[in-house]
Amino acid sequence: MPRSLSAEEVESFRSELCRVATRQFAEAGYDGVTLRGLANELGVSPMTPYRYFENKEAIFESVRASAFDRFGDHTTRTREATNALPPIEQLRAMGKSYVEFAIAEPHDYRIMFEVDHLMPNDDAFIEERRARCWDQILAVTRRCIAEGAMDGDPLLIAHLCWVTLHGLVTLHLSGKLQVGFTLEELLEPTLQTILRGAAPTPSAVGEAR
Repeated sequence: MPRSLSAEEVESFRSELCRVATRQFAEAGYDGVTLRGLANELGVSPMTPYRYFENKEAIFESVRASAFDRFGDHTTRTREATNALPPIEQLRAMGKSYVEFAIAEPHDYRIMFEVDHLMPNDDAFIEERRARCWDQILAVTRRCIAEGAMDGDPLLIAHLCWVTLHGLVTLHLSGKLQVGFTLEELLEPTLQTILRGAAPTPSAVGEAR
């Protein structure tokens, strides 16, 4: 009969299990992960994970929620720390911060954007967590337009920023940036291109005046 575990022991093992599961889900996808495989890597019996989670789906739900929450915390901290910057510079900082998170936490990034598996109430689950991250970028884009640093539809511009940086990050993480430039070399020119493209034209500035 398994011995009783302290709350600290339970939390410690859950954290280690989720750490291993995050990497395995990111590398093998949902279908490529088994509880037996997780147990083998952790050096425990195949039944041990069931003491902490009901099933594989519960583990996936936990690690995906954690990934979105960490990304949301990161995005919120960046926005708060850059509120005193001019709007364009704040948006530039948000773009760099997005890439920094993806590079520092590649498994979390893949869990959020690449691993496909539908969960019960998945639309609400994703929407709630994604909105926390997305709303930060959209708010800064709206600030840029409100203060005259950009011209256009804030939702469209925010999407262009996101899909462009996501493409850059995805190519980097998959090892496909092999034709002459690294992510580090491409990041600043990419941000300049996005921000310059959304800047008001001289004629538009004149008309606004």
